[in-house]
Amino acid sequence: MDHTQFVHHIPGLIKADGLQVVHQLLGKVPFTDGKHTATNAAREVKRNLQADVNNQEVMPQLQQIIGMSLMNEPKFQTDLYAARVYPFMFSRYETSMGYGWHVDSPIMGSPPVRTDLAMTIFLSDPSSYEGGELVIRTETGEISYKPAMGDAIVYPCQYVHCVNDVRSGVRLAAVSWIQCSVRSIEQRSLLSGLKATHSKLESKDAQSEETQAVLQTWSNLLRMWAEV
Repeated sequence: MDHTQFVHHIPGLIKADGLQVVHQLLGKVPFTDGKHTATNAAREVKRNLQADVNNQEVMPQLQQIIGMSLMNEPKFQTDLYAARVYPFMFSRYETSMGYGWHVDSPIMGSPPVRTDLAMTIFLSDPSSYEGGELVIRTETGEISYKPAMGDAIVYPCQYVHCVNDVRSGVRLAAVSWIQCSVRSIEQRSLLSGLKATHSKLESKDAQSEETQAVLQTWSNLLRMWAEV
């Protein structure tokens, strides 16, 4: 099985104007030791800084900007079946900082969010820093990501992953976790494939028997698997 199909690259999730405001706001919030928000063994390998989550002047504005970007991205419903999103955390990696191999906690926050998917939104131009790749270890090998500023990488939380040490420059990122209405990654993949097929058929003939049959199958499977 090609496990890269379960990793989603979303180009331009945050547009240029939103990125400009995010950077302005991050310049106003203090950053503290990232170990304070890590749990279990992850605390031993986490070497970064994080924006103060208790800052009531800046953090609500940052959450709103990211939240609006998510609402405008159809992939969150058509492919990810996102039901709940954990509040975003904003991290800063300076020279020699990184995050060693770890697995995310299965449940986070209060009220609790089951961490089906992890999401990293890259907030720095990749040419402005060396190193800092997000690396995901799958059954078929390690996959490295360092996309454009504003892009997001979304991946299953059961994968062991790390952030390579930054060798120069500064890496800024927003990270969060998603609870999906369909828990199984295999089921979400099947549903996404069916929905894509339906969209192609619909563009040719929305009322054909084939189009309606695929939509019916997608609907019945979603009804069977969804947790609401």
